[in-house]
Amino acid sequence: MAWLSRISDKWPRWALGALIVATVGLTLGLLLLAPRPVAVDADVVRRGPIADAVAAEGTARVHEAYLIAAPVAGRLERIDLHVGDRVTAGETLVARIRPIAPDLLDARSRAQAQAMVSAAGALLSSAQAQRDQAAAQARKAEADLVRVSALAERGFASVQAREDAEAASRVARAGVRALTAQTDERRSELAAARAALLGPEAAASGVVTVTAPASGYVTRVLQESARTVAAGAPLIEVSDQNGLEAAVEFLSQDAVRLREGMEAEVFDWGGEAPLPAVVRRIEPQGFTKVSALGVEEQRVVVVLQFKGDPRTWSSLGPGYRLSGRVFLRRDPQALKAPLGALVRSGEEWAVFRIVGGRARLTPVRIGALTDREAEILAGLNLGDKVIVFPSDQVRDGVRVKQRS
Repeated sequence: MAWLSRISDKWPRWALGALIVATVGLTLGLLLLAPRPVAVDADVVRRGPIADAVAAEGTARVHEAYLIAAPVAGRLERIDLHVGDRVTAGETLVARIRPIAPDLLDARSRAQAQAMVSAAGALLSSAQAQRDQAAAQARKAEADLVRVSALAERGFASVQAREDAEAASRVARAGVRALTAQTDERRSELAAARAALLGPEAAASGVVTVTAPASGYVTRVLQESARTVAAGAPLIEVSDQNGLEAAVEFLSQDAVRLREGMEAEVFDWGGEAPLPAVVRRIEPQGFTKVSALGVEEQRVVVVLQFKGDPRTWSSLGPGYRLSGRVFLRRDPQALKAPLGALVRSGEEWAVFRIVGGRARLTPVRIGALTDREAEILAGLNLGDKVIVFPSDQVRDGVRVKQRS
């Protein structure tokens, strides 16, 4: 019975030890099985400037471009100007054109041309003779008018006779004017008939020079080598970089919200800072453009006019790619949160707000959106902490821990 006595003495100690082991094991199990806080990135709701704007891509172009064309048909000499060369209005020589020489006349054509010259000369002589005859009759009618007027003043001629003399004088003067015009016409016909006799030697020394109509620089050379050109053929294009503007292709649903005169800026053009601009024109006609994803979109060209010193965009040229942004509304003290904090909750926007170490799904009403921030109109207060880019582990009520 001694061994029973020894066992009964040790039992309380064994029970206490077992209880301690069970307690420690249960605590460790609870710690291991309990959900750990989810590590998240957080940011603070703050106030600052924000703008409601729409943006799109486009290209730079010049407001005024001058396309210089050949004034006459002829042989164009090689143009020495190149793209980028500066030109001065009325001074820089653009092109030299030698007019096309007339064709040689065969014997029959020359004889016909000479006969036309003779006929035109005869008609001119006849017209001159008729004009001289009409001039003599006009002088006689004028003398008769003077004589009848003198007799009428002394009562020896009737009023009717004086009126008849005045009418005859006016008719005679009108006849002289008509025959003078006919004489000029006959003289022009004679000059045209003589011109038909001119041969290739007539245009051997004639050269037509073309100068720049405006100051600027050459943007395109359409005819560089020597060749025969027709009248009106385009030669070069001259543009003024001071009138550079941006043609931005906005979606039609964004373009209807824009108005001429709105503030804008040009960005992603390669420079260090955006360029200030203003909406100069919204073209009334839209067009269909296929996006990179193969989706047909209706777009409208909106012209943004640069503002400020032209030297700021001196490295920008026509055809360069850029992006434009038009500001619909600006608020210097808007309540805003990071754009990455926004999540969808049904049909509404929401954020996960950190309250007491737990994530709380909070519906919000948003206003303007930028590429980094969102304007908060309702749902959050200044200084609230929100989770940025929450993972799929973040849910309403989950314990969270902010990463350092």
